[in-house]
Amino acid sequence: MDNRSIDKYDLRIRSFLVDNKSLSQKEIDKHNDSLTDQSENMEEIIFEDTEEAETE
Repeated sequence: MDNRSIDKYDLRIRSFLVDNKSLSQKEIDKHNDSLTDQSENMEEIIFEDTEEAETE
């Protein structure tokens, strides 16, 4: 894997990059502002309590 395939905004590595001053909060804010609203694509997920379902 080379540096071109790493997403510097990925939450799994972002804090590391911020700590090492490879990524600034200003860059993160700019990136977040550029993202489009995806709320129309959301779906509600309801988890059933398995113990309750087994007793019925």
